[in-house]
Amino acid sequence: MSQRAALYARVSTARQEQEQTVASQLEALENAATAMGLTVPAERRYIDDGISGARLDRPGLDALRDAAADGLIDVVLVHAPDRLARNYVHQVVLVEELTNRGVHVHFVECPATERAEDRLLVQMQGIIAEYERAKIMERTRRGRIHKLRAGQMLPYSSVARYGYPIERSADGLRRTVVIDEVEAQHVRAMYRWVREEDLSSRAVARRLNAQGIRPRRAARWTEGRVYGVLTDPTYTGMATYGRRMSVEPARPKKPGSYRKHLKSSSRFRPKQEWLIIPVPPIVDEKEQAEVRAILARHRWQAPRHLKYDYLLRSLVVCGECGWRMEGHRQAPRSGVPYEYFYHGCRRRLAEVRGHDKRCKAKYIRRDELDAVVWDALVSWIQPPEMLLQEAEAWRSSRAGEDQSRRDRARLESAERKLQTHVERLVDAYQAGAISVEELKARRDRRRAPPRSSCCRGAPRATYPEARRADF
Repeated sequence: MSQRAALYARVSTARQEQEQTVASQLEALENAATAMGLTVPAERRYIDDGISGARLDRPGLDALRDAAADGLIDVVLVHAPDRLARNYVHQVVLVEELTNRGVHVHFVECPATERAEDRLLVQMQGIIAEYERAKIMERTRRGRIHKLRAGQMLPYSSVARYGYPIERSADGLRRTVVIDEVEAQHVRAMYRWVREEDLSSRAVARRLNAQGIRPRRAARWTEGRVYGVLTDPTYTGMATYGRRMSVEPARPKKPGSYRKHLKSSSRFRPKQEWLIIPVPPIVDEKEQAEVRAILARHRWQAPRHLKYDYLLRSLVVCGECGWRMEGHRQAPRSGVPYEYFYHGCRRRLAEVRGHDKRCKAKYIRRDELDAVVWDALVSWIQPPEMLLQEAEAWRSSRAGEDQSRRDRARLESAERKLQTHVERLVDAYQAGAISVEELKARRDRRRAPPRSSCCRGAPRATYPEARRADF
């Protein structure tokens, strides 16, 4: 009986996706499968394009794990361990889970056997790759900050803010930021419309689109782009670097969907961490301060502001496109002498939100939706048996959470100790203080079963699922 094979390939960035890196991985995997006498059907090719390997919730990887759980595959071919996961702990979790499902994981670049030396090589490659990646990121960050402070680098990677093109010197070694007078006139017009006509950022975006004025790298202006121009200190002559940092979104715009980047949101860093680089100003600080005050007043007076009560705020999801719906207020007007509140999809205003298509989902009245949800909750909690069952389930879940918290703490402690040990070994190896044989000997002395050291008490059959839920 022939083995049922599958392929898994992944690239981290959209640039790698455009450069056909996935195609090269698939070609190498198919050649390896042919050499092993395996046939891989089209439905068993799992690919994650442009998704970071630092996270485990990837659509292709989840499909692979589900197929393994259903017993549909016997062997999976991966180009290298870092294609399966960037984090060494994640690699161990995935390989152990697939192995427990009866699936053999075959790495094309470094095929592992049952020999202890081969397993050591794969493990050391994964740990060293993670260590070097962290070191490269830190050195790149420090080098970029040093060049910015020395004036050898601009605060923009390739594209400057709207109104500020970048000019290169004749030899191509130096770059300077100048003012584009045509775009600068549009920027000044935005500020003038807000100060003199009291327009909102959404109204400014609509006017720019109606006049046929396009941003530099998009088809139309959106309220977010306009708000950025009206509040960015760059336009007052103070370009900033490191003003924002990437974070995981607390409330994703499209809950339940896969995100290519785990930290797909951002937040401001403390002002003392910003780097200020002087550039030619387009407006003065007084004008921007007035505009900021007007926008703050608009935000307070907006119909969707928090001063109105919505029982299901940020919990209603559009059934058409899956995006979160916003709370809105309809003020009294001709024909409707009363106000009412409703939930609307974010994608209905496609022309100022940057979407290609307008969502056709209808508005939902707040009072009607609240009544339906409230009646369902009341009917659900009225029977005393239901309350007793929920109380018992809550106590059980708290006990399980406490155990999971302790297991996670042990796992994180073991990971920190392992990272420290690996850094010391790598430094000693790079300095020539120890050899490969001594590395193996030290590894054998410190070798301990991971279950007993950091996950004691977890049943072996359910351990992969528990680890999958944690990550």
